Amino acid sequence: MIALDPANARYGDMLYSVQINRWLLKPIGVWPVALCTGTAEKISIVTLALISTFLIGFLLVPCVLCPILDKSGDLDAKIKMIGPMSFCVMAAIKYLILVSRSDQISQCIRNIWADWRRYTSVADDENRDIMIESARLGRFLAVFCAGFMYFGGFFYTTVMPLCSKRTEIVDNETVRSLAFPIYRGLLDPRTSPWFEIAQFMQCLAGFVIYSVTVGACSLAAVFVMHVCGQFKIISVRLNQLVHGDSAKTDSKTAEERLGDIVQHHLRILGFITQIEGLLNEIFFVEFVGCTLNICFLGYYVLTEWEQSDTIGAMTYCILLISFTFNIFILCYIGEILSEECLKLGLTAYMINWYRLPGKKALGLILMLAMTNTSAKLTAGKIINLSLSSFCSVSNTNVESRLKLHLKSLQALKSSLAYLSLLRTLTT
Repeated sequence: MIALDPANARYGDMLYSVQINRWLLKPIGVWPVALCTGTAEKISIVTLALISTFLIGFLLVPCVLCPILDKSGDLDAKIKMIGPMSFCVMAAIKYLILVSRSDQISQCIRNIWADWRRYTSVADDENRDIMIESARLGRFLAVFCAGFMYFGGFFYTTVMPLCSKRTEIVDNETVRSLAFPIYRGLLDPRTSPWFEIAQFMQCLAGFVIYSVTVGACSLAAVFVMHVCGQFKIISVRLNQLVHGDSAKTDSKTAEERLGDIVQHHLRILGFITQIEGLLNEIFFVEFVGCTLNICFLGYYVLTEWEQSDTIGAMTYCILLISFTFNIFILCYIGEILSEECLKLGLTAYMINWYRLPGKKALGLILMLAMTNTSAKLTAGKIINLSLSSFCSVSNTNVESRLKLHLKSLQALKSSLAYLSLLRTLTT
């Protein structure tokens, strides 16, 4: 087991590489207990996990009961309840997966730290610069995703309930609507002080469910960017394969250097398998859930616009952009991983392999074959996370390209038809 030791030369770099993950996961109790350094920190993680579970339940149970037990017969109101309910269900499932896979998260982080020790010695600044740049890009993607989600969540849970025009008259008193529906058989939040209590609790719970989404995205970004950094290090070592590193004293033979490269490559492929096993169900929940929520948000934007509720329409537009960005960033991360894997194969072919003595170059064939089938992230092992499915068609056959474009148009027409159906049923 690899422990984090402040005496290590790269201690600060190792912390830097996963610092964003720690900041996002620790407040909701998902940060692995195995990585905690003291008893007090372990107790705080468990306590935060229990509090987060309670807050998710505080949103989930009333949101599920509301559309099921509500007998008002107002179809528009029930449709307005389905969106928040689906988002809460998504968050609960993702939180359960993250908590249950704490050991796998811990192992992935330890593998990152092991790479920092293995490939960034005190005198090796080139590898350190590559890994720092990869860690910086991973942090940037995580922060960018967090900014989108928290900004949209802040508007939905705080600004819209307090500033929106949607109000209700109860006992000649005007009360405001909450962001998430609450079944009134459990609690009637329409009057003070219950409205203020419910609003405060929903804000706290909203922070938790938004952090679950951002935390999962940050894990994907940091882990995949680390893998891309390792691929770049392998590329550098491949370029030094034939003659070694002229800037350093390298006593290893070409065969030994090739053996180290292959072992490094196999370790990274194993790490990719770990990432896929850890996150593919979360990606599936996110992919399907965001698709459904985008449909409902489109409907909410139209209804709020018709009711001349500027704050509500703007809030739903921001959320619509956030959910769309969530799907995009996951596909972008998967695309980067596939691209780096293919680049490694190109690098292996472009070196002066023909100058290797004897039949040493045959050792590159297996690496070329493995990189030819690029590593991929999937959503539930069903959908490949890649920009190609959104931006281009890889088939060069004209007839096939036309058929795929027609299918895309039909899918778009189907989505618009479902939205039109909702509008027809509620008018």
